[in-house]
Amino acid sequence: MAKKYSRGPNKAKVLVSDPCYRPRQEKPAKGKGSYRREAFSLQDEKASVFLAA
Repeated sequence: MAKKYSRGPNKAKVLVSDPCYRPRQEKPAKGKGSYRREAFSLQDEKASVFLAA
């Protein structure tokens, strides 16, 4: 008797690919690595139109 394998998703793979298990790297608000180029370009009207397109 041969074993029948289900073609459904692997439960372990589904759990690992869940968004709550994805590693997140938090950006510092102050200090080294906190410079955000996007924040300054969004103040410019032309830059925001360019980003939306």
